Amino acid sequence: MNILLKRMLLSLSAFMLITVVSHGQKVAYAEPDREDFRQMQFEILGKMKGNFLVYKNYRSRHYVTVYDNEMKEVSKEELDFMPDRTINEDFVSYPDYSLLVYQYQKRGIIYCMGVKIGPDGKKMADPVQLDTTQIGIFGDNKIYSTVASEDKQKILVFKIKGKNKEHLTITTLFFDPQLQLLNKSRWNYTVDEREDLINDFAVSNNGDFAFTHSHRSQVRDNVARCWLVIKKMNDDPPKATELPLKDIYLDEVRLKVDNYNKRFLVTSFYTKGKRGNIEGLYSAAADWELTAPITGNTIEFGDDLRKQAKGDANYRMAFNDYFIKHIIIKGDGGFLLTSESNYTTTRGSTWNRWDYMWGNPFISPYDYYAWSPWNNWGWGWNRFSGMQSVRYYADNIMVISVDNKGKMQWSNVINKSQFDDDTDNLLSYQIINLGGEINFLFNEWQRRTPILMAQSVSPDGKVNRMPPLKSMDRGYDLLIRLGKQVSAKQLITPCIYRNYITFAKIDFS
Repeated sequence: MNILLKRMLLSLSAFMLITVVSHGQKVAYAEPDREDFRQMQFEILGKMKGNFLVYKNYRSRHYVTVYDNEMKEVSKEELDFMPDRTINEDFVSYPDYSLLVYQYQKRGIIYCMGVKIGPDGKKMADPVQLDTTQIGIFGDNKIYSTVASEDKQKILVFKIKGKNKEHLTITTLFFDPQLQLLNKSRWNYTVDEREDLINDFAVSNNGDFAFTHSHRSQVRDNVARCWLVIKKMNDDPPKATELPLKDIYLDEVRLKVDNYNKRFLVTSFYTKGKRGNIEGLYSAAADWELTAPITGNTIEFGDDLRKQAKGDANYRMAFNDYFIKHIIIKGDGGFLLTSESNYTTTRGSTWNRWDYMWGNPFISPYDYYAWSPWNNWGWGWNRFSGMQSVRYYADNIMVISVDNKGKMQWSNVINKSQFDDDTDNLLSYQIINLGGEINFLFNEWQRRTPILMAQSVSPDGKVNRMPPLKSMDRGYDLLIRLGKQVSAKQLITPCIYRNYITFAKIDFS
């Protein structure tokens, strides 16, 4: 191929489909839409009847784009039934349709609505009203949150009123996949607004609503006490049980449903002091009925793992920048946990862990409104502010396998080094579970160009570095951490092309 022909192909790449085949993976890029600006919000809905659906929102416009198996645009359907003052949107997707739960404000009332979106991107019926809330003149209008059970047969819409007050009023509404109301409950829960945090809401396939309640003696201290709270779908009031903590303090508490073994799993890194260094991993499992005593288990990180994980960090502080990312439940009751080293610097000043957890602009510990378990797209917070530049880092990935007794089976570290200024969009990683192994996908820079790398982890913990997925067009930058697995061996990921957002499909053979 001569130089002139190469240049012609590159110049046309913004307007044509590009398919890449590399070492068993096939990558297909969608043609960029001139209306899909970088500021656009989006949600990858999934695969329906052989097509791939993506919800998009820019300013007051809401629409769904349908792509075929080669990522060619099939249709673009505007959701013109959504008001201009729509506040937020949540989706629960099925093989034949997707449920959209959205809320909007009209005068002093917040309306929570639900509608089914078909595989053609169009509404299947008129939206139905799920609930309403009256707010004051200065009230927060982000009221409702949505979370689904793993089998997607229980859809929970909930609201928590009384923000920054000791007495919270929690309303839960359970729906089936057809948006038929199964149960509505309203109950009170008491917290200390200065020292307590409730977080990580989850729903079991049985219809149990659960969350964690953490207590710290001061805002920037680690967690000294923690409770697991479970509310049965048809029972009042909720049950709360305190987790056994023996001379340790918990970091960020994570909750996961184990539907196969009918229990909830709580995990966290732990320290031996209120602001001490991370020493290891804490886990505790509770059955859905809270009938058996909860046993807490700790895994202390050894010297070998510290040497692998520390990178440029001090030996004793090797895990202070690590944050839990994924918890994958295994059939025998054990679990696989992944974590990543994340930190930032501002002109030589580094955020420490307590700044990151409790003092940064990403997290508001008492903001329960519009809580969502899904990631969303957005520029790094500093890009459009008047504050000084921030450098984001995303380094090594630690993978730990734990058995059903809370004991570590194996551990390993995937080495990587990533950083960017003012935004973290191209950083971090995404996983795709291929059954026999888990692939970790992340960008690695070569000559200032991000190249998608893949490393697999086998069931016995062995890491295999795979050849890079090289694009035929260097103009496409994959936002891989925002990707979503949509089938057994397919992943959809957003990309940046010039000033636009587009999407790519990766097939794993």
